[in-house]
Amino acid sequence: MRPLFAPDDLTEVRRFYSQTQAPATPLVELPALAREVGAGRILVKDESARFGLPAFKIVGVRYAVARVLASAQAPVPALAAATAGNHGRAVARAARDHGLTSHIFVPAGTNPVRIDALRHEGADVTVTPVAYDDTVRMLAADAQTRGWTIVSDTAWPGYEDVPRWIMAGYTHVLDEVAAAGGFAGDLRKMVVIVQAGVGSLAGAVAGWLNVTFGAHRPRLVVAEAEGSACVGVSLRAGVRTALPEAAPTSMVGLRCAEVSTVAWPVLQATVDAAVTVTDAQVDAAIDRLARPLPGDPVVRSGPSGAAGVAALLARQGLPHLAGHTVLVINTEGPLVG
Repeated sequence: MRPLFAPDDLTEVRRFYSQTQAPATPLVELPALAREVGAGRILVKDESARFGLPAFKIVGVRYAVARVLASAQAPVPALAAATAGNHGRAVARAARDHGLTSHIFVPAGTNPVRIDALRHEGADVTVTPVAYDDTVRMLAADAQTRGWTIVSDTAWPGYEDVPRWIMAGYTHVLDEVAAAGGFAGDLRKMVVIVQAGVGSLAGAVAGWLNVTFGAHRPRLVVAEAEGSACVGVSLRAGVRTALPEAAPTSMVGLRCAEVSTVAWPVLQATVDAAVTVTDAQVDAAIDRLARPLPGDPVVRSGPSGAAGVAALLARQGLPHLAGHTVLVINTEGPLVG
């Protein structure tokens, strides 16, 4: 397998973010929950307020847009993306920060609160009559016709550089975990649980773990929404496999039927287990994080953000956790309307 990242790729991300003054997002410990599930420690990287937005997406988009603008051969008048909400909002914010317009396509059934948030960032929003994966295709066709620059976190044949830059930007989250001591101790007794929609974040985590720790990396588990488990289906098939459709779910950021072509090779080579979670399990995880056991801090999460904790609470398909440190990422805060 060709590595997703070279060490120089991660160095470039570190150089980029060393120039910002934004504080790191919190890494919090949940000792009471660890006792409940039989783990040694549970660490939550809380991305519910990253750079003023309620999700981790901006950390990848900000880096990728800087790379796009630096490498452009001609002026870039507009950025475009397809989204279930958080990615598009990050693209719209980055476009506004650079004085550009943004065009965001959202799938049918997108919550009006998410649409309003996109428009609040200055985006021109198009609601399509189709689901996310077909919305990506519609956006790509329109962008080519209109001369927009696509900033997508999923890749397809012929479009892979920008998604790779976005994934590289995501590794800043892991750098912050490392700086906070989250990877201290025996990595053979550590499990990282990360959400997978198209697999971009999970692939970024896998790539960072491989470059940083090699064969001594922690175990990696991906959590997917039931009915949208394109990573798990692909892993079991041994080949990237698209689902006929992605089932409706409150985890809209994970409702994806196809794995990103950039993410797939590193996921296939690295993921140790893939588990699915239901909306009901995610609701329980959100409630547990918001109303924790005594001694644990409050963590505010949205459905996609709580998927890792939902997998941990369900404990299906996970390794024996006694004495293990478990790292999960709260990828989004609650939807506020």
